Amino acid sequence: MNHDCDCEYYYDDCCCVNKQEKLNATVLRCGSPGFVAFPNLTGVDITHTIAELQINTSGFEHPCILLSFTANITTGVIGSYRFQIFKQCSGQMAPIPVGGIYEYSRSVATTVSDSFHFNECDCDSCMNDCCTYLVVVTFNVSPLIGGATLSAIITENGRDCMITHQ
Repeated sequence: MNHDCDCEYYYDDCCCVNKQEKLNATVLRCGSPGFVAFPNLTGVDITHTIAELQINTSGFEHPCILLSFTANITTGVIGSYRFQIFKQCSGQMAPIPVGGIYEYSRSVATTVSDSFHFNECDCDSCMNDCCTYLVVVTFNVSPLIGGATLSAIITENGRDCMITHQ
């Protein structure tokens, strides 16, 4: 068996590996399940934080975060719910939105439960910080939302962050 590797490489049991090849660190974070129920609600928009997750990216050079939200929705009325992820890092006065708004709607009143899920990536900022991610739901009909969980996979983005100073 020939294992000719020049000085820029080392040999392990599997193959020649570039010494400068850096393994990407990856971390999985899972939040605790949340629940929201507002009986007899009609007509007024209410906003409620349904899931929360704290993430420390100080061990990453250029983090990219895949956020995944999932929940079980049970409602006996026709209506819709709007979900959005927000991020608040150290030193920020208020949370900022991450991505768009995701809407769940029901056009027929039934007591069947539905699973609702969406993903969002946060790779745009050069954060080296602790941040809290929040999932906020806005509704105007009585919700029963359970098992609301926000989880994240954090990994190296692999490219330099571009910071714009104004």
